[in-house]
Amino acid sequence: MKKPSHIIIFLLGLIITLSIVKAIVYNRLSTSGVYVGKIEEEIGFYKTQNAILSEKLLAFSSLTNISAKATELGFVKNSSLMVLKRLPLAVKQ
Repeated sequence: MKKPSHIIIFLLGLIITLSIVKAIVYNRLSTSGVYVGKIEEEIGFYKTQNAILSEKLLAFSSLTNISAKATELGFVKNSSLMVLKRLPLAVKQ
């Protein structure tokens, strides 16, 4: 007859212990929310900076920019074309 009372006391102690642990965890999470907000702001800032830098990279590596830099440096465009009309490249068999 003592077993049911021991089980009830054990379960009540377990409930009280888990409630205290839950309160401690919630308290720590509430204070770390400020840090999480700051980190999310930094992530947003770095994502926008990454997008800006990738646009600059695409602008600098575009063919029009490369050709403009080539003309500034003195490179000239070779306009002579060589056309092969005598021999077909693919022959039907």
